[in-house]
Amino acid sequence: MTIQAQILDMMSELKEKFNTAVILITHDLGVVAEFCDRVVVVYSGKVVEQGTVEQIFSRTKNHPYTAGLLNCIPDLESTADRLIPIPGQMPDPAHLPQGCYFAERCGQCMEICKRVHPEAYEEDGHQIFCHLYSRQEETI
Repeated sequence: MTIQAQILDMMSELKEKFNTAVILITHDLGVVAEFCDRVVVVYSGKVVEQGTVEQIFSRTKNHPYTAGLLNCIPDLESTADRLIPIPGQMPDPAHLPQGCYFAERCGQCMEICKRVHPEAYEEDGHQIFCHLYSRQEETI
């Protein structure tokens, strides 16, 4: 952890010194929360959600995959015995499904999810590629 903190500090200093952006690819959502301004969540090579750190971590609206990742972050105030894993396995990249790539692992999967790639649902620049939200938008 000490080395990681030192590297992140160095990257932050270089970002400021050269007035540049940094693209950070990681599974460590703690690092994302501390270091990043914007977040792009990718599943099987496809963007499923993107927005500011605040939009992603607020947990008001998230793609089910993002919600699963956030549920895997340890919470020191929680009384739960275990973290909640995302069920199932990622699809074979050589044989990706026809619709949403996350459909087989999603607890909120609908029939349309298995057939059609979702379009972006957007709210204040926060995009979620999920039929769950596009369907809600249709009913309003």
